[in-house]
Amino acid sequence: MKSVSDLIEQFIISSLDDDDFIELSRNDLAKFFSCVPSQINYVLNTRFTVGRGFVVESQRGGAGYIKVVKVQDNNDNFLKNALNLCSKPLTIAEANQILANMQNRKLLTPKEVEIIKSATNAKALNNPINIDNTLRANIINQIIISLLKSPHNKGG
Repeated sequence: MKSVSDLIEQFIISSLDDDDFIELSRNDLAKFFSCVPSQINYVLNTRFTVGRGFVVESQRGGAGYIKVVKVQDNNDNFLKNALNLCSKPLTIAEANQILANMQNRKLLTPKEVEIIKSATNAKALNNPINIDNTLRANIINQIIISLLKSPHNKGG
């Protein structure tokens, strides 16, 4: 059985269909799924990220809305957005989302993704001062810079 979060995600994705964006009411969604508005926030924050190809705009209050936008851009723009994400520490989940999107865009092979995941996992980054997320972001950052410089990246 699917969780409420899965159902909300599926609903939003199916509502987007062929459109580039959709505007929704957080409260209406919460009522529709019989959940609290914070559940909607959770889904938006974890499943509709730039790393997964989405941008979420939100306005709270009486006339508040949620706008979910599909990022439709070329590989250079995607990599520049991903580079921006790597300017802060990255959790394993965040890094894996970026890597999955890079694989989907054929910027990395599945084998390359697995190698990078191995190099950026908690065991590999075990260090005495506990800066794993910063090191992970720095590693992914350097990989993205290399991809931006490579000629096979053009066009995508």
